[in-house]
Amino acid sequence: MISRRIGLGGLLVMLAATGAAQTIPFSLLFTQGQNAFNVPSGSTVQFLAPVGQSQSAQLEVTYTGSGQVTIQQQPNVFGSLAFKATITGTLPLTLTTGNTFTVAIQFTPTSTSLAASQMSLSYVETLSPTSSNTNAITLTLQGTAPAFTLSYVLQTDQNVVPLQSGGAVPFAPTLVGTTAQATLNITNTGSGSGTVQGISISGSAFRLQGTPLFPATVIAAQNLPVLVLYTPTGASADTGQITITFGAGPAVTINLTGSGTSPTFTYQLLNTSPPTAVSPGGIIALPDTNLGQTSTLTIRVLNSGTANGTVSSINFAGQAFGLSNVPVLPQTLAPNASLTFNVNFTPTQPGAQTGTLIVNSDTFKLSGNGLGSLLTFSYVAGGTTITLNSTNTSVVFSPVTISQSESLSFDVANTGTLSATISNIGVGQAGGPYSLSGLPALPVTLAPGSDFHFTIKFAPTAVGFTNGTLLLDATSVNLIGSGTQPPPLPSYTISGPSGTTAPMSQPTVGLTLSSVYPVAISGTLTMTIAGTLPADPAVQFASGGRTVTFVIPANQTAAVFAGQGTQLGLQTGTVANSITLTPSFATQAGNVDLTPATPTVMQFSVVSAAPDLIALQLTGQSTTGFTIQVTGFTTTRSLTSLGVQFTAAPGFTLATSQFTINVNPISTIWFESTASQAFGGQFTLSIPFTFQASVTAGQSVLSAIASVSVTASNATGASNSLQASLQ
Repeated sequence: MISRRIGLGGLLVMLAATGAAQTIPFSLLFTQGQNAFNVPSGSTVQFLAPVGQSQSAQLEVTYTGSGQVTIQQQPNVFGSLAFKATITGTLPLTLTTGNTFTVAIQFTPTSTSLAASQMSLSYVETLSPTSSNTNAITLTLQGTAPAFTLSYVLQTDQNVVPLQSGGAVPFAPTLVGTTAQATLNITNTGSGSGTVQGISISGSAFRLQGTPLFPATVIAAQNLPVLVLYTPTGASADTGQITITFGAGPAVTINLTGSGTSPTFTYQLLNTSPPTAVSPGGIIALPDTNLGQTSTLTIRVLNSGTANGTVSSINFAGQAFGLSNVPVLPQTLAPNASLTFNVNFTPTQPGAQTGTLIVNSDTFKLSGNGLGSLLTFSYVAGGTTITLNSTNTSVVFSPVTISQSESLSFDVANTGTLSATISNIGVGQAGGPYSLSGLPALPVTLAPGSDFHFTIKFAPTAVGFTNGTLLLDATSVNLIGSGTQPPPLPSYTISGPSGTTAPMSQPTVGLTLSSVYPVAISGTLTMTIAGTLPADPAVQFASGGRTVTFVIPANQTAAVFAGQGTQLGLQTGTVANSITLTPSFATQAGNVDLTPATPTVMQFSVVSAAPDLIALQLTGQSTTGFTIQVTGFTTTRSLTSLGVQFTAAPGFTLATSQFTINVNPISTIWFESTASQAFGGQFTLSIPFTFQASVTAGQSVLSAIASVSVTASNATGASNSLQASLQ
């Protein structure tokens, strides 16, 4: 299944191609809003719209066949009545190759249930006056619709209560200065995604929390929860109202009711004698504390009012502060009753620290002073000093061309209250593009207010971003740099054979740049063979195979082939073919491609020629005959005849001294065999000869023959002659 989801006007649109696609002579482009997809016939396409509204799509159909298509009628839609499909044009339609027409499809749901239909568009394709066929373009149409229901859950009982528009969320009596909450659930019970356009609230005692970014999409069977907070400001009744607007349909209103009670809380610090009173909005100062250690103050909460009061929440904010010994909440305090808890200060950095303590809705400022060292980092780029912090944690280099480098000055300062010692400084990635210089003698101790600096160098070897890490003991700093394309490769020449080259030869080749290149280059020289005859496997480099690697050291011009120096031999083989040498280039570090779009190549050919005989042997000699065995090669991978010439020994006369043997049949069998392809154009012929003649006693028939010479021929011509002596 291939699918894609797109948020469109608050709706979710899915296009899916499933099952086995039909093979039809059309291309189908399905468009919904700003989104377009190529789909095969038989695909499933999906729609989403609220009940009573519509979603439209277009199917652009292009005939890709080679005949002519006729469409006589509108598409048929079987299944749900929520779908309609209409050709936007006058029927009948006649289409030839490249012609296009459009089918408009509309989904208008009348319920929230899943709707499904099958669209079928019949056509007749005429391929010739006597050949035609009838088929249909089909799509499965699926549609969904959202539907929203409301409910709420009070924090006090956790029961889920359904809500109708105009209904109410009743908050229990709530202590003034505290906050009660209810969860308002907006649930999509439909079959498709729906949109909540916005939620607003009125009533000064009520507010919303956890609202999403509107408009918000809620998929089917999912819930959008929103917290409703009630904070009474006095001992009186409070009312409010929530208004919810949707992507479709009328707005919904929910009433809010609540009432406040009025105890009075006072606060004391118990670490002093006598205890010190502190008022909401006041400052609670904790003692100066070394980094990593903790100081504690005990807070008493006393109900000095005339009614029961509930401590519902005790919270804090501030990285260095925390709470301990907090009683189980909520806790109700009768008049003159109290509870206690601890505020802790554990600084992680030196200097003044601030935080906030919140008891119900009463807030207090927390303050403390951390004692210790604090290292801060900055660097200079383009004449500007950039300080690293929690939102800017990386040293960023400007883009650098491969083969060049950029250096930045990095500063380490101690802005704390105590001395700091750094024992190790380095780059976390050995052999990477980042390096350091100008480091101080380590370990280095920094007094408060002092600093030192060193240089970070970035020399990229790859195109694109390269990340690194600067390590200062256990502290790591991100390094970010990007390499851009290196300088273009200079022009180059490939020296060696050209034009027509002799078969079974071993010329040498070399590669030289027209000018030096600033970084080392690695490359590959690839040999390819083209022609109508099977390639000779003997055609390869002296190093073996048809590819060979090379390097060109930085600031040099000559390619050095692996283990072969600057000149590399190759074998031309024994078959008429064209041989091409094509190089590729890349930076040795980073493997960045330097190969020109149209690389310069070397090309030479072994051409069709007469056979070439290499060796002649006479074997199996007897008193009446012998076998001629001749070895050679033919670049055409063919032989027509073998010429044999006998020379008579002195005192003898031969009745017939010259023979022409038709070897084309056995040549064809050999060169068309799979086994012959391993030998290129090479061959070995064995021709037995038996002689009959009357000779003098004590002599053999072979005494009459002084020598034998042999030539071979193909369609191009005759070979060289080889001779073997019998005397």
